[in-house]
Amino acid sequence: MIKKNKARWYIKHGERVQGPFPNKLIGRFLILGRITQEALVSQDKVHWAPVKSYPAMVPEVVKEAGTEQGNRALMLARIREDERSSEHAGEDDFDERRDDEEQIVRLHRQMRDDVLNRYNTQPKKRIVYFSIAIFVVLTLIGVFLITQGNKEVSLADCTALAQPGINWSGCNKQGEALRSRNLKGVNFRSAKLEAADLSASQLQGADLAYANLSQAILLSANLQYTNLKGANLRQANLQGADLTGANLSYAELVGSQLQGAILKHAIFDHTTWVNGETCLPGSVGACLLAVPE
Repeated sequence: MIKKNKARWYIKHGERVQGPFPNKLIGRFLILGRITQEALVSQDKVHWAPVKSYPAMVPEVVKEAGTEQGNRALMLARIREDERSSEHAGEDDFDERRDDEEQIVRLHRQMRDDVLNRYNTQPKKRIVYFSIAIFVVLTLIGVFLITQGNKEVSLADCTALAQPGINWSGCNKQGEALRSRNLKGVNFRSAKLEAADLSASQLQGADLAYANLSQAILLSANLQYTNLKGANLRQANLQGADLTGANLSYAELVGSQLQGAILKHAIFDHTTWVNGETCLPGSVGACLLAVPE
């Protein structure tokens, strides 16, 4: 199998050079503010140029920063990157995991050879060294298994039929009719659900963080304990929806309809409310707004 030749970039800070890093990681650094678009990058450590000279590497959310809306989008993107978990790992994470595996194998071989050399040169201590070798191998296997367990990758299946627990993260479901469906525990993280009809659907415990639900119809939907952090709910119809215990921190609710919605224990920290004002931290069950001076 032929490997793809993925670009790797070095970053220069004064006289200090770091890397190499893949394209996606450069993009994450920009979102997180660890580097600016003026940061110098190079593939050969000879020819250097600012990151902005390579527009394809600069995420759109970074390019659009500077306005109130753009800065808010960048803030949400930073939160999203901070919360990245192993189930969202991509090819770069796979490469890193493969590198970790190779490093473990190399370490194992080095230690094994060292033990065997001592075993051959000191016959009287063979039993001791044999025991050490077994311990080293078992330890490395344990570390490897733990590493794998922490980096499980759950891939989205955008063609899967609507049912509880499926992974539709990042999928495009714009305008789809998902009325009265059982979607409990579904992973909708960062999904595109603009104008989707989710009326009367069961969405308890679903992950809708950073999903685009603008103009979506969630009339009488069950959204108990769903994760709606950073979700775009502009002009969404949430009338009669049950949002008990839902996390709507940093979500956008401008122009949404909440008449008859159940908001018990719902979290609205830093949420942009229906009228465009920002809810204060500690807003639970209702949006607390700053008192005008």
